[in-house]
Amino acid sequence: MEIKWFGNTTFLIKNSTGKRILINPIDLNSSIIKYDFKPDLITLSNSLNIDNTNDYLTKDCKIINSCAKYSNDYISIEGYTTYSDNIKGLKRGNNIIYIFEIDNLKFCHLGTLGHKLSSELISKLKDLDFLLIPIGGHFSLDGSEAATLSINVSPKYILPMLYKTSLEHSYLDGPYKFISRMKNITKVNNSTIQTSELSFTNSNSVIILTP
Repeated sequence: MEIKWFGNTTFLIKNSTGKRILINPIDLNSSIIKYDFKPDLITLSNSLNIDNTNDYLTKDCKIINSCAKYSNDYISIEGYTTYSDNIKGLKRGNNIIYIFEIDNLKFCHLGTLGHKLSSELISKLKDLDFLLIPIGGHFSLDGSEAATLSINVSPKYILPMLYKTSLEHSYLDGPYKFISRMKNITKVNNSTIQTSELSFTNSNSVIILTP
């Protein structure tokens, strides 16, 4: 399986049979807008972003933008309503976090989560292989909050997102507050990783991708 980060909260996952899952296709800058996405399925953490899918839709593409359960022959998805702030969405609205099962691996994409999760919801995030988590603060979790949640959930791998990089988001925090709280960190000079190259033997292994 291939996992590719495009910055912000946007990822493309290609499974073992070539199916493509595009997560949150938002704010893609001009240097990557021409990437040949051809998604089979798109998920959105906020339904307000549905207009951003127009450039990527193919004839049979499925869009998921609600908390309803969905499954087919290559993926199962569960969504949970959360918020993009810590005042129950009054400032920045609702946010959907998604749990995916793809190729017998369990993912969670937290979208623009902006508050602490309940113990009940944290329990649903146990036994994750990958946690995709915002760390840049300002309109999502900051680095310290993201580190606390990551440690509590204890996935095999953590992929930070939505923070200041050399390409974008000058108004967000960089990754350093998050990194300083974590122990096992690998920086990859690439936007893509192959799951076949990972060991899955430890917990809370942070992979810093380069968009």
